[in-house]
Amino acid sequence: MKAGAAVLGATLLLAGPLRAQEPPPVDPSDLINTLLGGLLGFKDITGPELQTEVAEVGGIPFRSDVPLRYLTRAELSRYLKEVLDDEYPAAQARADQKTLVAFGLLAPGTDLRGVRARLLEENVAGFYDERPGKKQLYAVSEDRRLTPTNQLILSHELRHALQDQYANVHDAIPASVGDFDDRRIAYLSLLEGDATLVMERFLLRRVPGMEDGELSGLSMPTPAVPGAPKVLADQLVLPYVVGRDFARAVWQRGGWEALKAAWSRPPDSSEQVLHPEKFFAREAPQRVDVAYQPAGGTIVNEGVLGEMLTRTLLGEGSDAAAAGWGGDHFRVWDVGGQSLLVWRSVWDGPADRAEFKQALLARLTVERAPSGERGPFRLFGGPRSRFAVGEVAGGIVLVSSDDDRAFDAALAALARP
Repeated sequence: MKAGAAVLGATLLLAGPLRAQEPPPVDPSDLINTLLGGLLGFKDITGPELQTEVAEVGGIPFRSDVPLRYLTRAELSRYLKEVLDDEYPAAQARADQKTLVAFGLLAPGTDLRGVRARLLEENVAGFYDERPGKKQLYAVSEDRRLTPTNQLILSHELRHALQDQYANVHDAIPASVGDFDDRRIAYLSLLEGDATLVMERFLLRRVPGMEDGELSGLSMPTPAVPGAPKVLADQLVLPYVVGRDFARAVWQRGGWEALKAAWSRPPDSSEQVLHPEKFFAREAPQRVDVAYQPAGGTIVNEGVLGEMLTRTLLGEGSDAAAAGWGGDHFRVWDVGGQSLLVWRSVWDGPADRAEFKQALLARLTVERAPSGERGPFRLFGGPRSRFAVGEVAGGIVLVSSDDDRAFDAALAALARP
């Protein structure tokens, strides 16, 4: 349940199109319950009955029963605050916020933690808490019954409980790896894609006349997340969307046992999620280092952006330009109260590297004023930060800072052979 990501996306996938109406004529959950209960014939069901059905449609038995607890909306609000304090402390949120601002993915002054808390509270209908000592399934229901919406959401969340019985889900990725790091996003995509596939098959049982082949041909839409910055919306929702396609590819190749095996040997990168053939071939990302250290700088954050969030960085229509991703690494420092980012990426070949560089320069040109060149770097100005992009030692380096001296010193050092 890392920072709540695992409890939000299934609800958004279910309710997103309804929430897009302005203003909604009725509570979206009422519309969904009417659709599922009236047209698709969802009946009342108990927690144990739901667990039995999830095991059947997902092809893997539970090792033990999963306790179910009901929460009111008021209780949910209190519980989510406790989860957020435990799983996403303020210091981690500040590090993520500095990193995303440095990449130009988040507007300065955005309260990242506050936005995430609001999205969770407004959208969660049910979740599984995999934290040590918890291992509990929750349904948000004022009348303590499993509505059709609860049933569909909890079919997804029960799959997470089952994953947790076969793999150490909570600790599979080190705590030092952040929520916006590619390694965590890749693992989350496996888990959420697998649970979404099971949720679809749960729904399939209730759709008269629909065969599995028809469902497999459907393209899952990416729902809107009103009020969320694009990077946060992508980090929350894309693991469900691209993860579903990845999970289906694994399932078609080796059945449910192959998916179960992947829980303990997950994809190494979002590149493997986006291109399952690279997962089957175990094409690992290249190791990339950022050796630069600014004078007087204190490291705030470091990690891997990955192909999925590189798409976000480049903007809509950038899939091809990001597809040649071979590996990357970023570091963000605090330098006298200001920020400095150095990000180095490597690519599968010269053509891929050139395509990415051109796409990144084009994106920066749209958002910022070009301000000349310095050595291998093209420079861009802005109201708060300066950016530079250059080809150095066979990779593409992005530098950004809101401190001129730190920015200039980094460019001078990085441009040296």
